Amino acid sequence: VEQLGGEIEDVVITDLRNHTYFAVLRIRINGELVEVDSRPSDALAISVHYDPPLPLYVHEDVLAEVG
Repeated sequence: VEQLGGEIEDVVITDLRNHTYFAVLRIRINGELVEVDSRPSDALAISVHYDPPLPLYVHEDVLAEVG
């Protein structure tokens, strides 16, 4: 991502369907925020790779469904 001029800003858990979570990596490229689909496990692994770890957010709908 960095070699392409982008910077990963954070990870967002976006949805829960049929017991499966969905996530996106939010990447800033040339000032524009782009969301790239990712498996949640991969997104979390990428997040903790950084020091400090990237922020992790969960959509309120997902929290309401599991909380």
